[in-house]
Amino acid sequence: MASTVRDAHKSGLHAAFPEITAAESFDPPALPVDRTLVHRARLDDVIPTQLTRHDDAHFTVSTRWPSAHRLFVADGQYTASLVLESIRQTTLLVSHAELGVPLRHHFVMWDLCHRLDAALLTRATVPEGVTLDVHVTELRRRGAIPSNVGMDMTIRTGDRAIGSGSIRFNLTSPAAYARIRGNKLTSDAPGLTAALPEPVEPPTVHRSRADVVLAADRPGRWQLRADPANELFFDRVNDHIPAMVLVEAAQQAANLLVPSGRFTPSSSEMNFSRYVEWGVPCWIEAHVFTAEDGTTSVSVTGHQDDQLAFVIRFARPAGH
Repeated sequence: MASTVRDAHKSGLHAAFPEITAAESFDPPALPVDRTLVHRARLDDVIPTQLTRHDDAHFTVSTRWPSAHRLFVADGQYTASLVLESIRQTTLLVSHAELGVPLRHHFVMWDLCHRLDAALLTRATVPEGVTLDVHVTELRRRGAIPSNVGMDMTIRTGDRAIGSGSIRFNLTSPAAYARIRGNKLTSDAPGLTAALPEPVEPPTVHRSRADVVLAADRPGRWQLRADPANELFFDRVNDHIPAMVLVEAAQQAANLLVPSGRFTPSSSEMNFSRYVEWGVPCWIEAHVFTAEDGTTSVSVTGHQDDQLAFVIRFARPAGH
């Protein structure tokens, strides 16, 4: 069974990575991988371009980082979302293509973190292609299929390490997920669009009105404003609000909190403890701290029904 699943995924990879003939090898384009392997519907949102296997626990994923993108680049600067989404899509690609995770299984993310050379945050270009070297540090299986996975990653351009990341998640079969979620699977998220609260002023979070995910409540506190009609955040039907929307909310809260009005984190630590559900207000709170060495940190929490749903901590060194 495991070999059948793996062979099926490798067939998908073969279609995504066509062989390059001698005539084409002079300057081949960086074609994205099959969208289904990274759970994206829009081709422009697919980051990985190639997967290389070294052994059962070590892989390298090549990526393409865009010079322009509504979510990944803001005012000529890379956002933390680009790095975190690179880690997330790398995780999905390796899991499906090499670890034998079926495409319909659900990923339940618990922890995610990143670090990136602060100098690369000031411009939306990199000197060479960005690659992620993956080390599978934890792998538990239920039968032939993984149930718990942990990965560490080194982010590099050429031979130079420019950052790192890690992620920890569980995997759930469609049947088990349906039992866990119950009637929440039938929630009519698109029907909630009309109930969206008024957004904060778009220039204050460096987004267009459509991409603002916060509504003002009181100083240091906002209501999550998730529009399921926005294909940038919701490119497929989802029974809960995805983690990357929560990351964007934390980023926007950080921008609103710091005196400069622009917070570009070079590192993050995140923990997700429960799903953020549709139709129930989720309250975002943020606090800023400055260490003796000048490092600025922003801690962002999300609560729903008075229960903690996530904690996201961003940091940037002095002078950035």
